Parts: sequence; structure tokens; C-alpha cells
Amino acid sequence: MGFSCKRTAMNHLKGSPCIVVLLFYFARLWDEVAAMCPVKCNCDDENLRVGCDSANLEVVPITLNPELRELVLKNNNIKGIMSSFSVYHNLEYLDVSHNQLITIGKNNFQKQNQLKYLLLSRNMLSSLQNETFSGLEKLTVLHINENLLQEVPPNVFSVLSKLENLDISQNRIFFISDAAFLGLDRLRALSLRDNKLTDIPTHSFHNLLMLLKLDIGLNSFRIIPEEAFSYLTHLEELSLDGCGIQTIEVGAFRWLNSLRVLRLQDNELNEVPTKTLFDVRRLEEINIGQNKFIELKPFCFKRLKYLRVIEISGSQEFVRIQNGAFEDNRNVQKLLLNHNKIFNQIERQTFNGLPKLRLLSLRGNAFTTLHYDLLPWDELDVLDVRDNPLVCNCELVWLWRLLKKHNFSSVGSNDLTEVRCSSPPVLENSFLKETSKEDLGCYLENRRRKIIIGVMVATVVVICVLSLFGFRYRKNISRAFKNRWLSGTKEPHYKKTACVEEENNIFHAAANQSLKMTPVTEL
Repeated sequence: MGFSCKRTAMNHLKGSPCIVVLLFYFARLWDEVAAMCPVKCNCDDENLRVGCDSANLEVVPITLNPELRELVLKNNNIKGIMSSFSVYHNLEYLDVSHNQLITIGKNNFQKQNQLKYLLLSRNMLSSLQNETFSGLEKLTVLHINENLLQEVPPNVFSVLSKLENLDISQNRIFFISDAAFLGLDRLRALSLRDNKLTDIPTHSFHNLLMLLKLDIGLNSFRIIPEEAFSYLTHLEELSLDGCGIQTIEVGAFRWLNSLRVLRLQDNELNEVPTKTLFDVRRLEEINIGQNKFIELKPFCFKRLKYLRVIEISGSQEFVRIQNGAFEDNRNVQKLLLNHNKIFNQIERQTFNGLPKLRLLSLRGNAFTTLHYDLLPWDELDVLDVRDNPLVCNCELVWLWRLLKKHNFSSVGSNDLTEVRCSSPPVLENSFLKETSKEDLGCYLENRRRKIIIGVMVATVVVICVLSLFGFRYRKNISRAFKNRWLSGTKEPHYKKTACVEEENNIFHAAANQSLKMTPVTEL
């Protein structure tokens, strides 16, 4: 348009050289002004994008291309916006985060009916008003995190009928009106993380029927009451970490039939809330570390047949896993049990019911040894047992062999095979896979084994020789035993002597003689 104006003016003023020169001068100046880009900004007229990241701006520039679609003004010193964006009717993306905005007033986005992304993070906004977001009918993403908001008033987002992602985390919010989220029929993700809430704002959720993700962690909920999330029937991901939760009532997760991910780490639970978890049978991932329970009991994740990932990390009191803890969880693929200060006991049959287990991380616990028959280690894709106080002796020779032959998948730039010894002192801080069987003391084990085998072989040889000798001379041995033992069992035969015969005759005569009574006076 500017070029056509210049050509028309020249045609009318060809006869005046001075005017022509002046016309060219002003035309060039017009082009420069129209295309003026602030210092330290990156202006892309072809893609209609301007980036002014850390450009020391104190006001919103208004001399940019009016057809602009994307404007990034983060990390500046902008204190107010007033009606600065009214000239940019086609804006679709606006980032004014990391500035010094105290208020955004009313109707300042009235002309931005094409805007889809509005980022106001990390400013000093202390309040929102009902007309604050007027005109943003197509907005899908709104971030107001890291500000100074203390409450969410009713109907403040009611004009944002297409909003899908709302982040008001890291504020000072202690009150949320029951009508705060009215009109957000399409909201999919809501973050209320790191605020001052002391109760679950259950009734504020009544309009969020399509919500899929809710992050309400780092607040102060001691108790999660029954049916706390009853309106969120489509919820798939729930974060309640770092809230100081002591009790989760049975029925707290009722109606969360679609829940897939649950984060309960960094709370004060004394046991796994097994019965409460009955209501989330479709659960696939759970993180429940940094709590106060000391063990996983049998069937602690009962009925959670779709669990794929279990994480228990960072606990100070967690000690052991009992046999049967994962009895109902045959689909588990990943077990993350990291950095639990005193965790050092896993019963032998614990992992028997996990045929799909492919990742096991036991990093940074208190294990001094690991048993070979704990699980089929060769079937794992990822095994991490680093940073344990392992005693490197012959009991770990199986792990030594495994680390030497198995190229476990790495995490980042870390080699998972770099398992170090804690003791004995001669092997302290040495890589297990770089030691030898002799270093592990297996030569002593071999010597003992050889001695035992030698004694057993000698015993077998002696028994065989004795058996052959006995079979060869069995008749002689039988005769000798018979002479020695059977001869002594015959009863002795006695020959009657004369004395014995005379005595028998006397007793016989006495028996046949009649007895005569003698009076006492004759004695």
C-alpha cells in the first residue's frame, strides 16, 4: 500500500525535482517507521513473529507489524498494558510473563478475539476481575502462575468458553468461589499447585465435567474426605503430593473410574491406603514415596490389576517389602524404589508374580547384598542398583557376571553397570564389574567346595569297597556271624547228680506219709 501511494504521488509531481526528492525522502522514512523493530528484539515479518526476550522494555511496543500473530515480551520491566495490544487484532500467541504487571484491568484484551495462548506467569498480579478476560473467546491456554493472587472470584473465567488449560499455581490462593470455574465446560487441565488451600474445593469442581488432569499438590490438606472429587468423573491424572496428608477416607476417590495416574508422595501416610484405592481400579501409575509407612504388606495394591508403574522413593522410614505385596499386580512393568534411607529387605518370593517387569531401580538404598533367586534378572531391560553399600564377596558373583555380559539401558549419560563396592576396604569404591572372582573371595569358596566334594567322593569310594568286599566274602561273614552270635543262644543242659536225686526221694516219701498232730504238753 505504501509503495502504490509513493508511485501515485510521483506521477502527479514529475515536474518538480525538489518535491520529488522530498517525496522519496519521506517515503523511505515511512518504510523505516513502519518496519521499526525495537532494539534487542527479533522481528520476523515473514512469519509475523516478534520476540523481545530480555530486551529491557518498560512498555509494550506499538510500532510493530499490525498483522502480527505471535508476540513474546517475557523477561522485561513492563508494569502496565492498558490498551497496548488493541492494534494487534490478529494475535494468536502472547507471552508477557516475567514482567512487573500489577494489574491487567478490564477489557484490555477486547480486540484479541483470535488469541489462543496468553501467558502472564511470574508477575505481581494480586486480583482478577470479571471483565479482565473479555474478548478472549478463542483462548485455549491461560497461565497466571507465580503471581500474588489470594482468591478466585465467581465468574472470572466465564467468558473463556474454549479454555482447555488453566494454570493458577504458585500463588497465595486460600479461597476459591463455588462459581469460580463456571463456564469452563471444555477445561482439560487445571493446576492449583502450591497455594494456601486447606480444604479440597469440591464444589468448585462441579462444572468441570470434562477435566482430565488436576494438580492440587503442595497445599495443606490433612484429610481427604469422602467423595472429595465426585464431580470429576473423567479425571485421568491427580496430583496430591506434598500436602501433609495423614488420612485418606475410604470413598475419597469414589467416582474416579477413569483415573490412570495418582501421585501421593511426600505426605504423612502411615500405611498404603489399600481400601481407598479400591475405587480406582483402572489405575496405571502410582507414586507413594516419602511417607511414613515402614513396609509394603501383602496385597497392599489389591484389585489394581492394571498397574504398570509403582514408585516409592525418598522415604526415610521405609524398610521392607513382604512376600505377596504385588500379588494382584501382574501387569507391573516398572518398579522405582530409589533413595530410601534404610530400605534393605525384600523377601525371596516378592517378585514372583511380576512376569512383565522390565525396569527395576533399587538405587541409593541400604542393601549390602542381593539374592540371585529374587527374580529372573536376565529378563530385565533396565537394572539400577547403584549407590548401595554392597559387600563385594562371592555372594555377588552372579551380579558380577550379569554386569559383565548384560548391556543394560542407560539413563541419560549414566552407565547403569557402574555399580561400586562399599566393602571390604580393599575393594571400596571399586567398580564391581572390574573386579575378579579372586577379588570377591571366590577362591576360598572353591577350596571349601573342593574339600566337601573330596570328602563326599572318598566316602562313596569307601562305601563301594566295603560293599564289594562284603559281597565277595558274604558266606564267610555269614558263617562267622552265625558262630559268634547263634551259638550263644542255646539253652544249657543240666545232668542230675546223686544229691539231687536223693533229695527228690526224701520229698516224695514225706509227701506220702500222713501227718500226726503232737499235743503241746508233749513238747
